Amino acid sequence: MTEVEETLRRTFGQAAGQAPRLPALLSERLERIHRRRRQRARMALAAAAVVLVAGGAVAVMPGGDTMTAVTASETRSATPAERVEKVWPEAVRKVPAKGPDGASWRPETFIDDRTLLVTAPAGFDQPTAVYAYDLDDNSRRKIADLPSPEGTSGFANGFAVGDGHVVWWTATKDRIAHLWAVPVDGGTAKLVADQSIKEGDGSGIDSLTVANGKIIFSLYTGGVFAVPLEGGTVEPVEGGIGMHLLAWPWIGTPGRGGEPHGTQFARILNVETGETRTAVTHPGEVIQFCGVTICLGSTSELQTFFRHRDGSSQKMVPAIVANRTPTQDRFYFSTYGDRNPEGVGLYDLNTGESGYLGIRGEGSFISLPSEDPTGRLLSYTLGDDLYMIDLAKIR
Repeated sequence: MTEVEETLRRTFGQAAGQAPRLPALLSERLERIHRRRRQRARMALAAAAVVLVAGGAVAVMPGGDTMTAVTASETRSATPAERVEKVWPEAVRKVPAKGPDGASWRPETFIDDRTLLVTAPAGFDQPTAVYAYDLDDNSRRKIADLPSPEGTSGFANGFAVGDGHVVWWTATKDRIAHLWAVPVDGGTAKLVADQSIKEGDGSGIDSLTVANGKIIFSLYTGGVFAVPLEGGTVEPVEGGIGMHLLAWPWIGTPGRGGEPHGTQFARILNVETGETRTAVTHPGEVIQFCGVTICLGSTSELQTFFRHRDGSSQKMVPAIVANRTPTQDRFYFSTYGDRNPEGVGLYDLNTGESGYLGIRGEGSFISLPSEDPTGRLLSYTLGDDLYMIDLAKIR
């Protein structure tokens, strides 16, 4: 194996998982350089990462509510024959990208099957309020303003919905993470609790959710914690030392900033049942990232595959996959084209169907859609239109 190939084996998984994040406490400085819009993932921003691929390089950089991939020579997916809305009309929704006041909609996650949680930005794309957006009649209802106390550094981020509440977090210059909550029905945002951020861990909180009347979160450096929605003391979750929140009640290790060159979430624990799962890795393989069920990996010949954690149901993918694990355990998106990326396609592992999103490349640059934290929603902007794909509606 050449030095280049070995470098790929060691770094591809780390870059794939670490690309969409940057220390939240540094966001104010770097967003002016790199961002057109805030990347709507669990962290506040996306950092640039470079991976050697087949003699070329792939750099993942921020690019609005998408990420912009800067690519060189790489294997890409087959070109889909139809637009995504023709392949899956029940799942695709197109709405105006801006409201009557000129503010851009920014989808965060679903509140329910017909309602989205969205934010609206002001100045350097900092969100100032959170809304409920009705997909049936395109109306919006303001839920709350987003507080920004003196000393706040970075954006409100990590939005999640559960138990009738919207929750998120912000960071301060003195290394404190504020946890916030407000009822979905509307009201004034409440400061639920504070969490100290360790020196050197500018990323702060790497994942956040709501369950059992509590805000549950993990730190980028490790550790899973919980605090009641009504406020109180932040307490460690049993079994959560050094672990990271994957998808409640599943936690695992290593996290996105964890062990060097380790498979992200190679080992996971269900804190409610005690069940543990460890990803199967065969000699010569590199497993980059695992979800609860499916892992993304590459063979010693640098061929990409998805398969179950237990080593079964492996499916080869003739492309560089843009998302870490298939959303809804079925879908992945990837660029297509010959030399430079021509567009982005959505591909179904179960049926083999695919559709192109309408995103076009510009030389060696192309934008990718954003995913919400649950893996259900893809969104991207084309001109004056905001496209949203509800993957749960594809049967």
